[in-house]
Amino acid sequence: MKDFIGKIGYLIENHVEKLVLVMVGLVCVVLFFKWVILSPAVVEVNGKKYSAARIDKAVLEQAKELERNLSGGSGNVPKAPPYKSVLSGPIDVNHPVIAGLFDKSLPQGFMGLLRSPLGSVTSGTPVVPPSGRAVAGSQRKYKLPPRIGDVTDVAVSYLRAAAWVPLEPLTPDRNYDKVDVEPNDVDLVTVEAKFDTVQLYRQFRAYFAGEEVARPDWRDPCLAEPVFAAVQLQRREQLSGGVWSEWSAVPRCRAETYGDLFTVGERIEDLPPGGLDIRMMQFKPQNVRMDLLQPQPYQIASSEEDWFPPSFYGKFKTLQRTVEMEERRDEREKNANQQGRDDGRIRQGGRTGSAGGQSTGPGGRYRNSTTGGGMGDSMYGGTGTSRRRGTQTQQDTMYGPGYGDQTGRRRGGTTAQPRGRTRNQTDEMGMYGEGMGMYGPYGPGGDLGKASTNEVYNEFALSMINWRTKLDELEKPLLFWAFDDTVRPGGTYQYRIRLGVFNPVAGTNRLVEQDAAKKNKVILWSEFSDVTKPVEVRPRMYFFATGVQETKKSATVEVARYCLGYWRSEDFEVKPGELIGRETKPKVEEKRRLPGMGMRITDPMYAGGGPYAMPPGAGPMPMPGYGPGNQDQTNQPELIDYRTGKVVVDVLPVSDWGEAPNLRPRSYYEMLYTSDGHSIEHMPASTTHWSKDLLTSYQYVKTEMRREPQSFRAFKKGGIRSRVMPGMMGGYEGMEGGLYNDMPYMMGPGGPGGMGPGGSRR
Repeated sequence: MKDFIGKIGYLIENHVEKLVLVMVGLVCVVLFFKWVILSPAVVEVNGKKYSAARIDKAVLEQAKELERNLSGGSGNVPKAPPYKSVLSGPIDVNHPVIAGLFDKSLPQGFMGLLRSPLGSVTSGTPVVPPSGRAVAGSQRKYKLPPRIGDVTDVAVSYLRAAAWVPLEPLTPDRNYDKVDVEPNDVDLVTVEAKFDTVQLYRQFRAYFAGEEVARPDWRDPCLAEPVFAAVQLQRREQLSGGVWSEWSAVPRCRAETYGDLFTVGERIEDLPPGGLDIRMMQFKPQNVRMDLLQPQPYQIASSEEDWFPPSFYGKFKTLQRTVEMEERRDEREKNANQQGRDDGRIRQGGRTGSAGGQSTGPGGRYRNSTTGGGMGDSMYGGTGTSRRRGTQTQQDTMYGPGYGDQTGRRRGGTTAQPRGRTRNQTDEMGMYGEGMGMYGPYGPGGDLGKASTNEVYNEFALSMINWRTKLDELEKPLLFWAFDDTVRPGGTYQYRIRLGVFNPVAGTNRLVEQDAAKKNKVILWSEFSDVTKPVEVRPRMYFFATGVQETKKSATVEVARYCLGYWRSEDFEVKPGELIGRETKPKVEEKRRLPGMGMRITDPMYAGGGPYAMPPGAGPMPMPGYGPGNQDQTNQPELIDYRTGKVVVDVLPVSDWGEAPNLRPRSYYEMLYTSDGHSIEHMPASTTHWSKDLLTSYQYVKTEMRREPQSFRAFKKGGIRSRVMPGMMGGYEGMEGGLYNDMPYMMGPGGPGGMGPGGSRR
């Protein structure tokens, strides 16, 4: 027995892996038949259960049976009634789908309800045909205005600056104020024109609700109000040889909220779902109309620039230059007066001043006296205390420069009066006019007789549409504009612009025979404006060969690039076969003072600073939060890309003759370079042999590089409609997020400050 058991154990031990494989195979076969062939997964259809293998066959049989029923049956099979859809076929009043909902049958099904929603109303109720786009079969016929109007006084301007550029497409829910922005360079062309909206309204009233309508009962006031549909800007580019390209439409600016909405199809079949009625409803709100006719520009980050339409931009730049010249002149006068006072103090050195209660010590320096005068004298014309030579006196600090010196004497003994005001005005307003710099016309940018860019902001505000503007009551033609932010640096362009309104009867049969060709025309366009003058967009990069190293046979190339609002340059030594320029870190520059009143380019109220900004030493410090923009912002890029895409081929000596009338022999080096490997270009490696155009570009870049970089202005919410509030100290743009950001225009709800009906912000 033991031997038998041992043999069995030996057999199992030698063949255990085979036994395991047999058992696993048997288990798999059982599972296969149970869960695959005889699968318990069944589907119940019409009370019957079907396996996966039979479901397709059962469905096919049911489909054939349904087909026989729909076709009327065959043989001895009884004929089934034809199928009738409840969408388009008649529905009996007792049909279960409408039982209890309608008190009469629907002869045209549910689709009939869409075509005539009032058709299911009890017959005893009078049904009034809707006005405007009436029901089919209406006999109303209208003529269209022969001309929409003329677009006049076209003008164009070009602005290059650093701006706050949105990082995502703008939508009504995610507008300019809500998306992330970054400072970047923009080339922005603005084209403006004027349009007589009063005449347009008169025409629509005459042709849809007036004497031009054939029958009085056809007059429809709902059609008589024009709805502006589009402002189309077209451009053409100057090609090589001076030839102009064909006209092409310019896309809407990236800074506009309704860019997608304003891309309107010109034919009925091009409109999105909802058709013309829905489209016109979308364009009727006043905020949409404002953004269509007077869109928001990029918010400029450069502290020395700001955006205006062309008719205001020229005046703005002129006043800027005037303000700069006046401030430089004031600075020279202030330095001269200060030097005169210092010279007087030096001449009095070593003597005791009894009137001011002061005495002098060794070296002529002032020291405090233990008796007499003191602070009282220093405030009202006396000599300041504890002050060294070359510093301001105490009366200068508290009441403005020179207030204590009632004679206002300059060097040489002449009496100086502040420009633009009388002596009495200076005495009475010394503190509030020059010290505080915030009350009335004596505040910053508002000194009598002084130039200020404030007036441009206020004049521009009067030309803007606000919530209460009625276009049919304007005293002057409407000013509207459009942008082009897609220009190519180095290109030259011309523009033309036109205005379009919706055709209120497009897509209907309600046009007279003479206008029937315009049945599917959604937009009625005005004529194009005159063509603007050419706009030259300067390149953003130049390179200049300035010298040659003969031993190394290399050229010194200065590459200049416009980056974050300023021109910057770097010198590169380039050998044949090397690329001109590379990415480099900007040069480390000394920290420069921020623009205050003594350096302002735009007025503090509008340049990001508050109306309480003051020059150093002219009174109390500015209120917290009111300064020349967010000082944490920087216009210093991390890297500057100086790569030109040009490769130096060789540096060769050249001997030739100068141009007439200076026919003299000359010798110099030329740098040969290429951009594509086929065409070779050359440039003299000496400023004295450059062409006139190249020398002009070099002088332009060098002039621009002398501008002292300033900090960026902080991003301010509200756009151009919140930067000015006429009649209220000139404006509060610099105080966004503060006291007056939501104050309505002229103490009402309809001003350009961005307040909508009911006090809501757009």
